[in-house]
Amino acid sequence: MGGFAHNQVLALADKVVDAVKSGAIKRFIVMAGCDGRQKSRNYFTEVAKALPKDAVILTAGCAKYRYNKLDLGNIGGIPRILDAGQCNDCYSLVVIALKLKEVFELDDINDLPISFDIGWYEQKAVAVLLALLFLGVKGIRLGPTLPAFISPNVLKVLVEKFNIKPTDTVEADVEAMMAGK
Repeated sequence: MGGFAHNQVLALADKVVDAVKSGAIKRFIVMAGCDGRQKSRNYFTEVAKALPKDAVILTAGCAKYRYNKLDLGNIGGIPRILDAGQCNDCYSLVVIALKLKEVFELDDINDLPISFDIGWYEQKAVAVLLALLFLGVKGIRLGPTLPAFISPNVLKVLVEKFNIKPTDTVEADVEAMMAGK
C-alpha cells in the first residue's frame, strides 16, 4: 500500500515511537526522488534489499517504483516501507521528521535516527533538496548521479556547509547510514 502521505505514519505514531524507544527500529532511511528506467539506476532497490531488518524506509517519489514491490516485512506491525506518495508529497516526509523531533524532544533534526538518501533525476528534486537544506538537514546523499547544475564550486559549498555527499556503493552507503553517518 502506498501514497498515504504523513497521515498513515502519524496514525502509527505511538507504535513508531515505542519501536524506536525499544530499539526495534534503529534507523529511518528517507529514500525520495526519482529512479530512472535504466538498469544502472537500480541503486535504491539494492539499498532497500541491503538494509537490516531494523530499518524503516520513508519514501516519496518514483525512486520506489521498483522496491515498493519487495516483501521487506514489518516491525511490530509497522511496514518497513512507509510511502508518502509522489515527489510532491515529500512535504509529508518533513512533517514526519519534524513530528519525531518534537516527540523525542530534540533541538536539531539531525539528532534523529534518520538518514537521507535522495535520488536525483530531474528538476523537481531541486525543490526537495532546497527544502531539506532550509530545515538544516545535513549529511544528505545525492545520486546515483549528481545534478548537472552542481558545479565544482557549488558542490564545495554544499559539502562544507551541509555535508552533502554523492551516493557510493550500496554496501558502503547502507553501512554509513545505519551508523548515522
